[in-house]
Amino acid sequence: MDIFQFRRTDDAGPQEAVLTIGNFDGVHLGHQALIRQVVSEAREMGVRSALMTFHPHPQSVLRADPPPMITTVPLRLRLFEQLGLDAAYLVPFTRQFASKTAQAFVREYLLTHFRVRKLIIGFDFHFGRNREGSADVLRRLSVEHGFAFEVFPEVLLAGEKVSSSRVREVLSQADFAGAERLLGRPYSVLETVVHGEQRGRELGFPTLNQVPEERLPLPFGVYASRIEVDGRRHDGVSNYGVRPTVEGSRPTLETYVFDFDRQIYGERVEVFPLRLLRPERKFPSLDALKEQIAADRDAAQAYLTSLDAARETVR
Repeated sequence: MDIFQFRRTDDAGPQEAVLTIGNFDGVHLGHQALIRQVVSEAREMGVRSALMTFHPHPQSVLRADPPPMITTVPLRLRLFEQLGLDAAYLVPFTRQFASKTAQAFVREYLLTHFRVRKLIIGFDFHFGRNREGSADVLRRLSVEHGFAFEVFPEVLLAGEKVSSSRVREVLSQADFAGAERLLGRPYSVLETVVHGEQRGRELGFPTLNQVPEERLPLPFGVYASRIEVDGRRHDGVSNYGVRPTVEGSRPTLETYVFDFDRQIYGERVEVFPLRLLRPERKFPSLDALKEQIAADRDAAQAYLTSLDAARETVR
């Protein structure tokens, strides 16, 4: 899959495409169904399948209290590729971009750049100044400019609407089974490992530190987790939060990986939180924190062992 950091409407890319546009945060079952439709129709028409999405998320620019992001950008792009897309475009979202009229957006992006053959959007998609780019407006513009247009219907799962807001809701309750049902895969965080303050190493529990660009939908707390490094799964215990004992501030995901001592700074690692063990809290001393981390490790090991045993029983 080609990935483009879209800066100008004359950036290189597919000149004819079946295109979809949206935020696609979560890449949940509804998003997946829409993207598969784009891929299928593009193949039938002999053109490329393309997706346009925005970074940062529009709500992060337009709202003082934006919702947390379900899926980090690296994971979102990986999932797009797995769904068979030929090209994904990351468009920088700014207030200036948000002020474009629907007519200007169609002219500058869909016609000049893509020469779009068909546009498929989700049932609730709006864009442009004051969200004026509704399905009715796009349908009229598609007739005016000669491209096909389709609104992809809402996807239901056992009568329940599949939506990013619903995924955020279940994750805010650390309901990972509920999230997996809506996502069609286990919830995970894919981010680059960065240098930390080495406090975990000083305490005897060295951690892999990841700082997502945007807030995750998880409660601050400690999780039993599994970690994928270079295609291999490891057990561990993760803390997501602001580390109040050491006066941290920016939300960070720190993971102590059992029986793992490699230095992998700069590599992307996928963390799968599986169970909330306890909320994050401030401890009176580093010794008290060290004692609690050991207890968290034991609790995580016990849970992950029981999880494996249960799966073996099912087999």
